Amino acid sequence: MLRLPIRLLLILTLVAALAQQAYSTTVTIHTEDARTTLLALQNRSLSHEDAMKIAEMHGNQAVLQKLHEFKITSTTEDFANALYATAHGEPITKENEKDILLEIEEPKIPQLLALLKDIDANPKAFQQSIKQRIALFVPPNTDIHLEGYVVAAGDGGGYTFGGTDFFLNIGIVDDIVVAQVTTTHELYHAVQGAFAADRELKIHNPQGHAQQACIASGHLFDSLYEEGSAMYVGDLSLLPKSHSPAATRTLTDVNDGLKHIQNSVTLLEMSFIALNASEPVPYDEVYAVDFFGHAVVYNIAYVMAKAIVAQDGPQGLAAFLKQPTYKFVLRYIQLPAYGMDKDHPKLGPNTIDAANQLANGCN
Repeated sequence: MLRLPIRLLLILTLVAALAQQAYSTTVTIHTEDARTTLLALQNRSLSHEDAMKIAEMHGNQAVLQKLHEFKITSTTEDFANALYATAHGEPITKENEKDILLEIEEPKIPQLLALLKDIDANPKAFQQSIKQRIALFVPPNTDIHLEGYVVAAGDGGGYTFGGTDFFLNIGIVDDIVVAQVTTTHELYHAVQGAFAADRELKIHNPQGHAQQACIASGHLFDSLYEEGSAMYVGDLSLLPKSHSPAATRTLTDVNDGLKHIQNSVTLLEMSFIALNASEPVPYDEVYAVDFFGHAVVYNIAYVMAKAIVAQDGPQGLAAFLKQPTYKFVLRYIQLPAYGMDKDHPKLGPNTIDAANQLANGCN
């Protein structure tokens, strides 16, 4: 009598295990772009042809794409010229070549190569905790594959471009703990990219200034949700484990931003006023003020994500991967503790009005 239930239990266990394997978030991290660049910087016999091939690598093309977001027009040839000149000890005089920032990497080449060795030596150790963290914040049965590329040039510690590739710049992020936090942050952006179609606003043929402004507000809510949730998933609590300058600088910036959280709320409010003005400020300019440089709006975005997880759990945040991002704001202002303490600051009326207008289809 006992054999049938035991066999049935084994079968069910096997089926469950196979189902679990069928759905997973997998990650591949490529380090060859960074390693090839760093080794080339030490190669006094580097040819310009080889420098051009290195500049054309996928990760290094992403370096240039990121610079273009900063309105820096460096080209593949500029990258190759900067690489060639630095390898041969020649001065770099052209601004677009200086902007590749290879002089940041050059003094740290042994340190950066050692960091790459740490990542490659035990990829499971580096990736496992990252994947475990990400798994908390994705919907059940998520099945996506993400590609990460480590680079050693340009500006920005980590970035994505709306797809499922992500990029980690060890020239800026030169510590294993900070690399782990940044990789987790950027990996979650790649997850967001996989669900981008689910969050897309369904407003067709917008008519007039008001609807155009409403759509611009929607883009700002996209960035608010994407950066706040990725910053939270990145797990800043790991940073005190490192005493590197990069970790210390990041912690200092975060703590200062949270100390002055009302500045972040105010800048966000001013951004919606600017987007909805009779002569609106272009969205790209608003985004640059909010999320580049000191990136002040990151702070309120992070506080909102943290508050939602505290109330609704990790899956409460994961739910917004498949929802229009104004709902992230509407959920935040519905929290029981909203406006009650420094961890739940009130948002400005124009911010809330913009979310409600989107909820009404921009009508």
